[in-house]
Amino acid sequence: MVDMRLNELLDVLGRDCSCNASPTLRAKLIRVGKIYCTLEITPREYSKDESQDIFIGKRFKIPTQHTHNMYFY
Repeated sequence: MVDMRLNELLDVLGRDCSCNASPTLRAKLIRVGKIYCTLEITPREYSKDESQDIFIGKRFKIPTQHTHNMYFY
């Protein structure tokens, strides 16, 4: 089951999606790991609040299972 999730995440490597853990609510998948994935904060899509732009490009980790849910559910 875990290997299937890892393979699916490798297919979306480099794509951004909605991410509640990001201050801009958008992030792109940079690295896939068995326990954690690394994501990079990307520009906001709809909000006009520019105060969060200082975080764009910063990287953070979240559990692989949560990352899989972000992209596929």
